[in-house]
Amino acid sequence: MNPDQQSGRRLHDAMQHTSDRFGPHRTDLVLRAAARGRRLRLVRRVQIGTVAAAVAGAAVLGGAQLWPRTAPAPPAAVTPTPTPTATATPTPTSAPTRSPSAAPPVGGPRSGPVSAQLAEFLPPGTSTRVISTGSFEDGRLGKSPDGTAKASGQVLYDDGHGRAVIAVGLTDALPNTILTCEPALKPFFCDVLPDGTMVKADKLSLVNGHLSWVVTATRPDFRRVEVSAFTTDQLPVSAANRPTRAEPPLTIDQLQGIALSPHWNR
Repeated sequence: MNPDQQSGRRLHDAMQHTSDRFGPHRTDLVLRAAARGRRLRLVRRVQIGTVAAAVAGAAVLGGAQLWPRTAPAPPAAVTPTPTPTATATPTPTSAPTRSPSAAPPVGGPRSGPVSAQLAEFLPPGTSTRVISTGSFEDGRLGKSPDGTAKASGQVLYDDGHGRAVIAVGLTDALPNTILTCEPALKPFFCDVLPDGTMVKADKLSLVNGHLSWVVTATRPDFRRVEVSAFTTDQLPVSAANRPTRAEPPLTIDQLQGIALSPHWNR
């Protein structure tokens, strides 16, 4: 046997050995292959469907985000509030005024002690310890030792809320007295009435917490009437005496009525 025949023999034996290892031929081989192919195609379709669904969902979401939206309404216009500018408060050229709230009382007889005449004007209460100096008779003031026409009177008055002194002073001022309200004095109020009478009121704080309300009326003929109410039961007011009440027993309006009464006219 030549070398070529030997090579052919070995090739035939090797192929025969390999064929024997596969075993006998099976008749269902084709059917099994076909079934396996169907399974592979089904799996492939499922995978493709899943991927397609995911891509479609991403596309919808992206489209929703990119779809043009309606522009938001612009904010309501805000009208700017003007910045307040400081305005200088005008300085009053005169003191506060207050017209009489009622016709002044007439009073009692125009003779006798001045304190008794003052007591006729007081509201119901107890009046004691009257003190008078000078004289006022039917509109005429007596002359004092220094030649001045003046008179005064004090009444210790008790309205049930504490005793207090009420006082009146009468003076004929000099003819050159100027009947104008002076703002620099800063009274509680000051007014010149239509008949030319100047009325001035003050609320005074005295020593040791004492208070005094004072109204002064100066008539065009220069008759001056000053009426005062205190929170003490004795004059002069001193630091040794404590107030007998929180405020004087008469109001500013009541004092103004007494000061403007025709009882004190000439």
